[in-house]
Amino acid sequence: MGKDIKTKSTAGLLIVIVIATVIIINLISTNFFSRLDLTDDNIYSLSESSRALVGNLNDRMTVRAFISEDLPAPHNGDARYIKDLLDDYKAYSNGNLHYEFIDPVKEDKEQEVMGLRIPPAQFNVFRNDKTEFIRGYKGLALMYGDKQEIIPFVENTSNLEYDLSAAIKKLTSTDLPFIGFTIGNGEPDMTAGLQAAYSILQNEYRVQFIDLDNVRNLPDQMDALFVVSPKSKLSGWELYLIDQFIMRGGKVCFLPDKFEVNVGQSLVTPIDNSLEPFINHFGFGLKEELVYDMQCNVIPIQRDMGGYRMQNIVQYPFFLKIVNFNEEVPIVKSIKGLNMLFSSPLDLSVEVPSGAERQVLFTTSEYAGARGLPVDISPDKRYLQADFDREYLPLGAVITGTFSSYFAGREAPVYTGPDTTGDTPLPIKADTGRAESRLVLIGNGTFASDDFRRNNSGFVLLMNIADWMTQDVGLISIRSRAVTARSLSPTSDGTKKIIKYANILAVPLLVVLFGVVRWQFRRSLRRKA
Repeated sequence: MGKDIKTKSTAGLLIVIVIATVIIINLISTNFFSRLDLTDDNIYSLSESSRALVGNLNDRMTVRAFISEDLPAPHNGDARYIKDLLDDYKAYSNGNLHYEFIDPVKEDKEQEVMGLRIPPAQFNVFRNDKTEFIRGYKGLALMYGDKQEIIPFVENTSNLEYDLSAAIKKLTSTDLPFIGFTIGNGEPDMTAGLQAAYSILQNEYRVQFIDLDNVRNLPDQMDALFVVSPKSKLSGWELYLIDQFIMRGGKVCFLPDKFEVNVGQSLVTPIDNSLEPFINHFGFGLKEELVYDMQCNVIPIQRDMGGYRMQNIVQYPFFLKIVNFNEEVPIVKSIKGLNMLFSSPLDLSVEVPSGAERQVLFTTSEYAGARGLPVDISPDKRYLQADFDREYLPLGAVITGTFSSYFAGREAPVYTGPDTTGDTPLPIKADTGRAESRLVLIGNGTFASDDFRRNNSGFVLLMNIADWMTQDVGLISIRSRAVTARSLSPTSDGTKKIIKYANILAVPLLVVLFGVVRWQFRRSLRRKA
């Protein structure tokens, strides 16, 4: 009996020690925050830029999460994720970030929510053998000083860290970067072609569409300029404004298309936009070819079968699935996959100017090809292994450094547009760069157009380019972590057969081998006995 009492006392003391240890660990964890994240890119931990952003707050920031408690699946689990994420922000904020959760319906605060421009959403719920519609909220409001930013509806929690960090940055920044897009030569604009891109960009930038032929100079406050898919020749004055913008340290992204493509009619027409000699001067070049790749996406096509119109899904080598990225360049460091249709390869034989450095952004796979005119783009075309005879074709590149002017040693073009005697001063011609510039070239201008609005990776690339050109690379790593396409690398037919038969035969052979070994082992035991 004495032994039992001693055992029970020891067990009770052990329980007390365990409980006390747990309490002490919880008390310590409230002041010392840490976590172990074993996922690729640490997707369940705050990025370094988010930590720095919230750690630099010098005043109280309040996040009000207006989330209904009875949301149906899969939305009912988002509240927990949002709380965990806000806990992370709070832990790194040095006590400056606070949050609260509010159910607007139960707490009678719907008028307040409507005033914050957070609208209710309708959710489908299956109850009592029928579908019902309920009203709920899942939005966030961030307050900092006399400013506020609203996330009306948390659609996808995988992008929430980026949305929150972008909102915090906007609240704490004194001025937004200023970027421009050229128009007037058949380029897409905010009304047609770039509506989706414009709506995304304007959340973080001042965006202006500029007809260069009708302005005397680019604004002094402009940080970066995009030249997207011009269909006609840029005039000498337009090239001159871009050139002088580069001379003063402006950043320019060139996204030209070499061909106008009509898939329905299998028609490919070359585009002459007069950019080629201009970009050659700055160390870039584009070949008069279209790239195709064994590693590609699928497209739907219509076929007549027995008098019926059927839709088939076929692989289309001109619809590239890009997975080879240069991790040394922040623009694409964390992007895992990118889709592009009808791209042209870069010409790396063009000499890089002295004092500048060129880096390739991404390439095709090792089984690719490129064809100039005439080229068959029909989805019905059959491809052989021999057609994919080129490897790792460069599709995008960046150049950083100081440059000499394309117009050096020549007379500057004369401005003939409106307001020839206006107050805006004409550029003072500079033959050499006064500050370092950053240039981007991608042989495709449609990856971020309205036709590809479902191509999330294209918009991520566009935003990353804008961040990199405006010297703001902090949000790039956060935005890119949401892009998780992991495509398999293309392999030869021989390798496919080896993998196929290995999968078929490996397991049976292992079972047989195990049986033989076990049989021999038992046999040896019997002999010893």
